[in-house]
Amino acid sequence: MSHTLAFLPHYAAAQARTLRQFIEAFWNEGCLLGAVDTERNLLRLEGRDEHGAQLAYHIDIAGRSAFDRLRLSGEVRAEARESGQPRLDIAAVVSALARHLQPQAEALRRFVAELQQTALKQAWSMTAAPQASLQSPYALQEAELGDGHPYHPCFRSRMGFSIDEHRRYGPEFAQAIVLTWLAIDREASETHSLPDLDYDDFVQSQLGTEEYRRLRGRIEAQGRAPARYRLLPVHPWQWEHGVAPHFADWLADGTLLHLGAGRAEWLAQQSIRSLSSLEADGRCNLKLPLAIANSSADRILSDHHVHNAPIISRWLEGICRDDAFLADGQRLAILAEPAGVTVAAARQRMGAYGMLGAIWRRAPESVLAQGEQVFPMTALTTLAGDGELTIAPWLARHGVEGWVAALLEASVPPLLHLMMTHGVLLECHAQNTLLILRDGLPRRIAIRDLPGGLHYLQGATNEAQLAGLRTAPAYRNALNASGGFMFDSPAEARDYLLEVLFFINLGELAWRLERHHGYAEALFWTQAARTVLAYQSRFPEHAARHREFDLLGPQLRIECLGARRLLGWSTQRLRTVGNPLAAAQAATPASPIHGCGNA
Repeated sequence: MSHTLAFLPHYAAAQARTLRQFIEAFWNEGCLLGAVDTERNLLRLEGRDEHGAQLAYHIDIAGRSAFDRLRLSGEVRAEARESGQPRLDIAAVVSALARHLQPQAEALRRFVAELQQTALKQAWSMTAAPQASLQSPYALQEAELGDGHPYHPCFRSRMGFSIDEHRRYGPEFAQAIVLTWLAIDREASETHSLPDLDYDDFVQSQLGTEEYRRLRGRIEAQGRAPARYRLLPVHPWQWEHGVAPHFADWLADGTLLHLGAGRAEWLAQQSIRSLSSLEADGRCNLKLPLAIANSSADRILSDHHVHNAPIISRWLEGICRDDAFLADGQRLAILAEPAGVTVAAARQRMGAYGMLGAIWRRAPESVLAQGEQVFPMTALTTLAGDGELTIAPWLARHGVEGWVAALLEASVPPLLHLMMTHGVLLECHAQNTLLILRDGLPRRIAIRDLPGGLHYLQGATNEAQLAGLRTAPAYRNALNASGGFMFDSPAEARDYLLEVLFFINLGELAWRLERHHGYAEALFWTQAARTVLAYQSRFPEHAARHREFDLLGPQLRIECLGARRLLGWSTQRLRTVGNPLAAAQAATPASPIHGCGNA
């Protein structure tokens, strides 16, 4: 078979998954017409073709899971009609099912294109042959052990990447990347770093003296004074598609200098724009802008994130160091972001916002104690070739119940404590949360992407320490349907934490443990509820605050993630769902459990 057609055996499965996630997300968010056929255990959906004629589609129901989520399986099927069999490609099905929503024509075209690219690139990703195992170096696990977003329908769109670029820079292909290095005039740039950290000295420490001097020599070779410039790494794709065309005038007048390829090698992480160093010497990871879109979000690097990174890093590290509960066993490791560089605010230019910049982030391996291992939480739900979860050996060694108890104790209490005691919430979905284990048993967690995921509760934290934070430009908030940093009420904060931690992160594991290991999802949520109660029992003096947050309340409101892109919402839309913690507590009341801590 021709190499250019290697994806073909996988395309049907990739398209089926893409359509299934579209239907599942839009159905659960109340955006599709149809009904559940309980007798045949399928979902019947109603649509219309471009002429207004009625169409009907079926897809099998796999079950119902937490947060009132209907789970689907298999491929979508169409009911035959007199004029023939309706088309089952992505464009036809999505257009028919979404026609009653009356989306703008351009929004529908863009959304369909994202889904088509998702299916195509997922099919190509399925041609990769992952080498990572539970014993592999973290950088390889981070790259290869991931299935993409389990809920969002555009989980692999990578709009802007060609297929060759997808195979070259997609993490699942684990191809070493060599960065392009630029020098940027100091007057056109600004740096942000931890106190007493000099940017140039820091970059030299990351590059090594020999490489640092080599790159500065490239500045001199162009007849420029190195002291006038700062070194700036750029993803090679971004250099070709973002920097060279948008900053041609800066390259021409010497505001930017092209220094060529670096000598170090990097691996893409699952966010694609973040990179792990392959030098194996503890140097920082890098977060760089990419002018692509993935999961319906662009992947540039906003200057306010670069500015905020060291401020938030220092603040969160201080909280974790000074709080006795968090410091006990270092329950929460902060992957600090000590330094960054971006375009100076006064030199930002139309159409190129966020296209130049870099943030250095502490490597996950640097926070480990002797005998510990770090593992991506996105990999907790990946399947091995035998149909079991990749983590099956750990589950067998410790028992599923004991392993789940340890996972919940490692991940839930520190995040609850940040919110309950300090009014701080972090975007702890699986991609931002790393699991730290000893002998395959979860012990604690690490958190990354600090400036992109910080929220805090008004009046519940030391906001004076955050007075220096920059906010996103108004148009960026509108594009991202973001509410900014601050929550106004405990209920809003609680709903956010339960959504990102349980619905987006751990909920997929709960479902797959039942499907692939026979461990009832209800047992998972019983354990989760007990973990919450156990945390609360440690702090009886905060009983009033526990009642105020009502973590085990019957309902919560979560974001409509799937429909936002198609319907062009400029603000968040929320829907009310049942709280699985409340259901678990009501079904099996029990005393709080102990004994899974970090002692």
